[in-house]
Amino acid sequence: MRNFLHYLVSVLLWILFGYYWYVVVERQIGRDSLQPLLILVGLTVLGLSITLWWIAHNKRIAARGKRNTLMPPPDEPFTFDNLNRPIIAPDIVLLKAAAEITVALDYQGDKVYTIDREGGA
Repeated sequence: MRNFLHYLVSVLLWILFGYYWYVVVERQIGRDSLQPLLILVGLTVLGLSITLWWIAHNKRIAARGKRNTLMPPPDEPFTFDNLNRPIIAPDIVLLKAAAEITVALDYQGDKVYTIDREGGA
């Protein structure tokens, strides 16, 4: 939903930006076109200011080293793969610590993970 709203606001602002360029180009520069020209410059400065603020904000987060602490990644269930095949495997902690893992399909079509050698990666 957040991306949709971002795109919607962006498209609407570009339409408004284009409309004011149309208004400025169609008129002779005078008192009547001064207001749309100022609005156009104001929108440009506002967009640039927000973009530069957002970049600075992200740099501050990166400088503190807290990029990965804002939101923990969601737990991924390890019961089915992307093709909806059942997974048969030892505990995920053992798999992460294993030096070698063999992945195969059994005769029922289940994905089977086996640890070949003990040890850490």
